[in-house]
Amino acid sequence: MSSFNIKLVVLSLYLLFISPLEARPTAHVNIIGNVDKGTLTIHCYSIDNDLGIHLLAYNQAFPFSFSPNIWGTTKFYCDFLTQFGSGNYAVYDNLMETQRCGLNCVWYIKDNGPCLVTNPTHELWCQPWKKTSELRS
Repeated sequence: MSSFNIKLVVLSLYLLFISPLEARPTAHVNIIGNVDKGTLTIHCYSIDNDLGIHLLAYNQAFPFSFSPNIWGTTKFYCDFLTQFGSGNYAVYDNLMETQRCGLNCVWYIKDNGPCLVTNPTHELWCQPWKKTSELRS
């Protein structure tokens, strides 16, 4: 095989397999604390990433971004702890969030539980507190 043909094969393989991986979209999740009194404690993580524990005051935000995996199975969870309640919630599930919020998911954590801003209506989809008592360690 000539040098030109080898280069052509390598370029074709690159374009076929590597380029789509580099062009993956970026997903954005924004957690906004709307708990009236006290602080909101959050701990967000996926199977591959632990974003640590953060304390949010009223109207303070914790944004994070990532590239969903090529299999469409990316999931991020957050533990929320407030004086009103607590629980563990999926804040990004690639299979579900593409329908609810696309690649830009905004969560308001309120006194009565976490609420997702949905697309395209921008209505709040709220869940009640699960009342668990401790953060994931």
